[in-house]
Amino acid sequence: MQLKIISLLFLVSVFTCISYSQEIPENAKHKKIIRSTVYSGQDTVDFRESITYYDSAWKELTNTNTLSAALDNGSKSVVLINTPLKHVSADIKPNGDTLDYIVFLFDEKGNRTHYFQIRNGDTLNNQKREYDENGNNTKLFNSENGKYFLRFTASYNSKNEVTNRETFNSRGKLVKLERYDRYNDGKTTKYFTSDQKGIMILRTKTVEVEKNYFKTTYYEDSEGINYGIILKHENGGYSLTRNSENNNLISLEIYNKKKKMTTSVYIMYEEIK
Repeated sequence: MQLKIISLLFLVSVFTCISYSQEIPENAKHKKIIRSTVYSGQDTVDFRESITYYDSAWKELTNTNTLSAALDNGSKSVVLINTPLKHVSADIKPNGDTLDYIVFLFDEKGNRTHYFQIRNGDTLNNQKREYDENGNNTKLFNSENGKYFLRFTASYNSKNEVTNRETFNSRGKLVKLERYDRYNDGKTTKYFTSDQKGIMILRTKTVEVEKNYFKTTYYEDSEGINYGIILKHENGGYSLTRNSENNNLISLEIYNKKKKMTTSVYIMYEEIK
């Protein structure tokens, strides 16, 4: 694995002198636009528009919907290599400097087996995954001090839906349990995680209101970064999610416990003439 990382470092260093100034990449044929807004009452307190360009085969060319772009508005990800077995992209800061190189490796079935985050020649993150015969990710390993340790294991039902997940620290200690209970022919899902005493606590309940349209109710405060903004969920609040026929997100609306919308995410696609 050490040789693999060294070769990846050499590979990405070749691209450090490339210019990324063009707005629309060459060979771009499709465009995905994500408009994300955070509200406070009637006011808009944050708005981000991220754009991803694809070629005619829907292979990603550039992307501004990344963690780096969320933390540093104006950053973008530029794809350098995109083959069935390897995907290499560079996170470019607004001033044109390269922040990180992101490398994904895939097996012959298209499963993502390895992930590397490389900054200034150093590997910040190194993960590998294992899959079952149905392509379900059953194990994740993180690297620490040059050695992999088991980070989590996951189990699935006959419909390839995750049912349980166990998370471990680098010393092999079990630190978190997750469980998904499904009812009403799978239209209702309750998600539980363990507390510090190992007791399973209900965190969310998701109901399919109609086809491809879901309501998720939250039973704790939580937040995370996605779509270029911080998504905050309030205990007693809920979200409404609509997906396309192929399960891609179309819209996400988050409401507080007073039923006031606090966040919206809308996704559109355009053809490039």
